[in-house]
Amino acid sequence: MIDMEFESGPNPNVLDNNYSIVLPKVQADICGACGVKIREKYLLRVDEQSWHLQCLRCCICDSSLEDHKTCYNKEGNFYCKPDYYREFGAKCSKCFGVIQSNDLVRQAGSQVYHLECFAFDNCKRQLSTGEEFALQESDVQCKTHDVEQIEGGDHKDSELAQKAKAKRVRTSFTEEQIQVLQANFNISSNPNDEDLDRIAHITGLSKRITQVWFQNSRARLKKATVTARGESFLYKWYLYFHINILSYSPCARILKKKLVCLFLLLIYIFNYLFID
Repeated sequence: MIDMEFESGPNPNVLDNNYSIVLPKVQADICGACGVKIREKYLLRVDEQSWHLQCLRCCICDSSLEDHKTCYNKEGNFYCKPDYYREFGAKCSKCFGVIQSNDLVRQAGSQVYHLECFAFDNCKRQLSTGEEFALQESDVQCKTHDVEQIEGGDHKDSELAQKAKAKRVRTSFTEEQIQVLQANFNISSNPNDEDLDRIAHITGLSKRITQVWFQNSRARLKKATVTARGESFLYKWYLYFHINILSYSPCARILKKKLVCLFLLLIYIFNYLFID
């Protein structure tokens, strides 16, 4: 980081730690950017080098550094503060966003996280101070799930699959998350990758969990639709037999009871075979 001086000649009268003004201007300085003598009343000085006000610019956004109290010089290139932090500043190991100087952070080994990003990857719960955790690359695992994975590592594939199925963590959703998911499901029941990324970002869920929620919702909708169609079909046959056959039968009451039982049995079989 470089403090810039705002000058107009020798013998400075210091205004603050970053700027100084000099009167009068005795000798013309050479601009470090354009190489032309600086004849204006005011100039900028950085590392004993003089610049026209309009010549000292950020190499990323091309904005003038005249209004900045500080600038950054790396390998001969000058940066404004926001662009310097975007290019070279610390980044969160979870969201890969820039960590600003006023951000609250958590550090685990060589990894740095935003405070809100430092949460368990498997159960999405934020860590409390002093809580134990395991770090797998940039993923934060709670101790319970990490122990389960280590203990299961020496078993055979079949046993490992059974343990994983038995110890699968059930994801719980907040009311706000369900509202967002349901609203997007009403718009499109099968969103593309871009929409899944957007929805996952809004809800704070992982893309995989968001995708599974949509898959389950589509399955529930299909199940409800098939059930309604099947029951409607069976009910139509029930009405047909009731109106066209039982109405003319001398044993109508007995047959009606048997038909009702048969109708209920068919609904049960239909749900068992085609729904479950």
